[in-house]
Amino acid sequence: MFEKHFYSILISICVALFCVHGWILSSGFSSVLFLSYGVNVFLAVSGYFIIYKLRLKHPEKLGFIFMGLSGLKFVVFFIVLQPLYNEDDNMSIIEFGMFFIPYFVTTATETIALVQTLNKE
Repeated sequence: MFEKHFYSILISICVALFCVHGWILSSGFSSVLFLSYGVNVFLAVSGYFIIYKLRLKHPEKLGFIFMGLSGLKFVVFFIVLQPLYNEDDNMSIIEFGMFFIPYFVTTATETIALVQTLNKE
């Protein structure tokens, strides 16, 4: 059932977490925090969609596709988000959390949904 509602579950979790995360941070709801959540949600939704569509045609390649998509998340981090975090030439623990928390939650949710989907087939 989790895989049938993946998109709504992922977005609901991330919206709730974004609200809590922004409320806890001393900087509040910054544009970098919003961008971090937005990019991670977009990449998780895209990754799930791609693997879901390819699951029947290329089942033997899904592990490689998943690893490639995970690598793409880090490439996007280094191109889009890291320059924003390193504007002061220092990446603090708060800035690391601004990336890692949404990355971990979206990747874990995506993985759980994919495992459940693929195990049913």
